[in-house]
Amino acid sequence: MELNYHINITLNLQTINKDDEIELEVNGTIISYKNKKYIITVHQGYPIKSIIIDNIIYTDFIICSWCDLMILSIDNYLQNLFVFKQFVKKQIEPTDKYFINNHKLKFINYQFMELKMIPNNPLIMYNCFEINNINNNIIIAGQPIYNEKNKLVGIVSKIDTETNNIYSVPINYILTALNKHDNTKIYSLDEDINNINKLNNYKVICDKIYCSLHKMYIPIDTYILVNTDSFTNYNILLNNGRIKKANIIEINNNYYNYYYNNNLIINNNIITLTSGFIHLLKILDEGDLIEEILTNKKYNDFTIQEI
Repeated sequence: MELNYHINITLNLQTINKDDEIELEVNGTIISYKNKKYIITVHQGYPIKSIIIDNIIYTDFIICSWCDLMILSIDNYLQNLFVFKQFVKKQIEPTDKYFINNHKLKFINYQFMELKMIPNNPLIMYNCFEINNINNNIIIAGQPIYNEKNKLVGIVSKIDTETNNIYSVPINYILTALNKHDNTKIYSLDEDINNINKLNNYKVICDKIYCSLHKMYIPIDTYILVNTDSFTNYNILLNNGRIKKANIIEINNNYYNYYYNNNLIINNNIITLTSGFIHLLKILDEGDLIEEILTNKKYNDFTIQEI
């Protein structure tokens, strides 16, 4: 009997016009972690009003602002679906076998992309896999990637049909999200990362720092996104030899916050520029407006009238 590794999910999006209904189809992966079961999927930056599973509407879920993940806690549910209880936490081995929908994948490399695909946002990491004839296989965001022992490696976030590449959220991001006290906050350093020579006990090499979680060097902003769960500070060594403490600050109340907010913020028919609004424009086929917003600095601290 072939195992069923994922569940169908409908994302019901916030819209500019309340009479409009926009729905997206994704998949979800079921995991068991610390004696609790969760459905894990991806929000991809969209403004999500509710999710629908088996005709049941859910409004109580977690959208992770610092990565692509969306989490729904569940009880006894979906008995016919495979539940992942083991995870590949180590660095990906190119020689190991990986699968999606029982089709083989080839690990290519690690890729770093801007959070929610918005230029100048902090970088987050993806595992890049290749699959043969991607158009002949039904690959949907939210599906699990696993090894031959059915250990979860990550879930699909982005799909490139031209290159046959699949970009997945690493399992360590998923476990980090499940352990975070608050996934709605995004943090950064109150210091120019280009001036840092050492962060705590780790040397900074070409603006990258060693991450023990992934056993590799990653960008500093990626490190802060993943490893910081509350306000704290780091001991840093600057390039000029000065030693100081760098505070972790929540990114809020500035124009960057627009690019991190998944919601539609509408007051008196004025729409605030958020990443959720930008991603919604893609669905509404307003590509020219998106390009203008992202390339013209005057929109950095601006609100947009209803379109």
